[in-house]
Formats: sequence, C-alpha cells, structure tokens
Amino acid sequence: MLIRPAALLVLACAVACVTPQEDVAKLDDFKQRASAYYETGNLHRAEQQARMGLALDPDHAMLNLLLGRTMLKWHDLKSVARSRPYLEKAYSVQQEFRTAYSLGEFHQRYAEFLIGEANLIAERAEQIALKEAAAAQEMRERSTSQLIKSREHLQDAQQLLEEALSDNPTSIYALRLMANCYVHQHMDDQALVVLGSLITELEDSRAWKNGRLSSDGSLDILEEEYLRKLVKEELQMEVDARGLASAIHKRASRFKEAEEMLTTVLNLSPSLEREYYNRGMCRYWQGNLAGAASDMREFIQRTSLAIDASEVARALDIVGENEAVKKATSN
Repeated sequence: MLIRPAALLVLACAVACVTPQEDVAKLDDFKQRASAYYETGNLHRAEQQARMGLALDPDHAMLNLLLGRTMLKWHDLKSVARSRPYLEKAYSVQQEFRTAYSLGEFHQRYAEFLIGEANLIAERAEQIALKEAAAAQEMRERSTSQLIKSREHLQDAQQLLEEALSDNPTSIYALRLMANCYVHQHMDDQALVVLGSLITELEDSRAWKNGRLSSDGSLDILEEEYLRKLVKEELQMEVDARGLASAIHKRASRFKEAEEMLTTVLNLSPSLEREYYNRGMCRYWQGNLAGAASDMREFIQRTSLAIDASEVARALDIVGENEAVKKATSN
C-alpha cells in the first residue's frame, strides 16, 4: 500500500509525540524516589533523582515541583534563587494548590532575604555616615532598591498564596505563610484574620491528634511516634502564631489582647523567657504593676542576657518600682 508523504508526516509526528511506556514508568520511579528522599531530608539524593527524571521530561510538573521544593529547603539565598525556574515551570504546567503554594513560598522567602540584606546595608550606612557621606548615600540607595524589589516579590507571594488558600483554606502551612506575607507588607488587620484562622486550625488539629493518642489502641509504635511529632511541630507553630499576633496587638497599643495571647503562649510553652518580659510590659502599660513585676522576676531568673542589657535593666526597674510601692503602702 502506498503511503502518501502527508500521511508519513502525521505518522512520524504521532510516534514522536507519544512517550514510550517504559519512559513513563521511569518518570514515575524518579518522582517516587525524589519524593521519598525529600520527605526524609536527604536533599542531595532528592535533587539527583528529580534531575534524572527531568532529563527525560523537562516539562514534568511534579518533578519540577520536587526539584524546586528541594532547593527551597536548603534555606540559603543561592538555593532559593535557583528554585524559581523549576517552581515557575511546575506552576505553568499544572496550576493547583501545591504549585501555587510553593511558588508563593519562593517569592516570600526571597523577599525576606532582600529585606534582611536591605536592613543590614542601611545599618552599615548609618555607621559610616559621618566619615564617608558619599558611600553612605550609595548604600542607602541600594537598601531602598532592595526594599522595592522585596515589595514586588511580596505582592507576587500574596497573589499566589491567596490562590492556594482558595483551593485549600485550612492548610496550616499556607495560612502561616500568608500571615507572614501580610505582616511584611504592614497589613496587620489582614494578618490578624489569617492568624486567627491558623490558630483555630492548629487547636482543632491538636485536639484530634491528642484524642487519638489517648484513646486509640489500634495505633502501632511508628504511627504513635509520628502523631506525637506532628503534635510537637504544630504546638510550636501555634506558639509562633500567637507570638506574632501579640506583637501586632502590642504595636497597636492593644495591650490587653497582647497579654491574653502571651498568657496562652506561656501556658503552651512555660520554658520561654522573652515572653515573660513582653507580657510584663503589657501588664505594666495597663497599670498592673504587681503582675508586671511578677513576670519581670521570672524573666530575670530565666534570661541569659547580661545584667547591663536594656531589657534586664527595665525589668529590674519595674521590680524595684513595685517594691517601693509595696513598702510605701505598708507604711
């Protein structure tokens, strides 16, 4: 049978566009291996497996996602920057919660690096301002440029995280990132709303897990250890969330709300030290001198700060003031 040239072209295209079944199996194997290594923290192996898979299919959404997330997990600026093209590829190929969340995490992480660098440059500029005015001005301009770039990344992060939360509004990880993103943009009211949702989800999750641990005899040792690990991690997340909410309230002079948040924090994690100082100041500003002095005594006993540190000096002043009032009252 004679095959026309046009038919040959269609046939060739069809053959070229179909991925061989064995390659599909290899891609799935690379994905499973990369995911397993990522979950266990073996980042070198996770990166290796993801790259081997991407050599077969550079547009594979989940392999790009895994490689990008592996680079994010290194927590250094260079690796975070290198994660971008892989996370953008994953998002462009497959828009869903995981890809939107991960690309949003990149933008927020990168913005935080820029903000930290900008602050360091600005501090250095102030240190040399009197002796090297021209250099100081150049550093201030660099600092401003970094902050402008950080705002652009935060706006991108906000858009992507809002998209992720529209798909999964109860994700504690997306809620945590979203709250921090709002705080960096000085959107404190929005941050408090998200922190409230995050705290509720964490409380419900801890109650459910503790219920299983205390009453479910069907759990084996590994399952029990895993649940206890999650409870510990989520407890720390709640402490951080409440600490951030207290800082927002304190910044707005809502000292009662800040004190309530800090009280819960200290109930959840009594071994903390700085939180006693912060709650003591909130109580002091509300006129509760005795309560403030009690917290400051705890802070002084626990802190590793030197005696001449400003916080220690302030704590000692409040304790002294309370003793003077008690003495005057008794007389």
